[in-house]
Amino acid sequence: MLAQINYLAVVLAGLGGFMVGAVWYLPFTFGPLWLKANPHLLQEIESGGRWQRYLVALVCSILQAFVLALCLAFMGRDAGLGTALAAGVLLWLGFTAAPSLVDTLISRRSTAAWMLDTGHRLLAILVMAFLLMAITGMSA
Repeated sequence: MLAQINYLAVVLAGLGGFMVGAVWYLPFTFGPLWLKANPHLLQEIESGGRWQRYLVALVCSILQAFVLALCLAFMGRDAGLGTALAAGVLLWLGFTAAPSLVDTLISRRSTAAWMLDTGHRLLAILVMAFLLMAITGMSA
């Protein structure tokens, strides 16, 4: 199964997912809303270590793209773009949205912060699925 993985596509899809987050949280997109929903984090964000956090985020995004590529490889070469996007949504729903909602409720974070974060994650996985399919040339 690992031999079927296009590792260049995985890295590029991971970079694409990372870029979604970079744009999602900019000051002219959802950044101000996110800070308003997470006011306790502003001091921590400004305290330093930003590049280390970005590096971890990039590595995790590439890891997520790799796992998505494995799932798509299990579906076979006939899986098209629609199937890849549906798989991304289902993986997001089951392994991101649902457990992070539980974490949000238990830790008493705002649902607005959860919606912003999970919205970002949904778009990121859809971009990754699209890029994996486009780069590997799998059927649409």
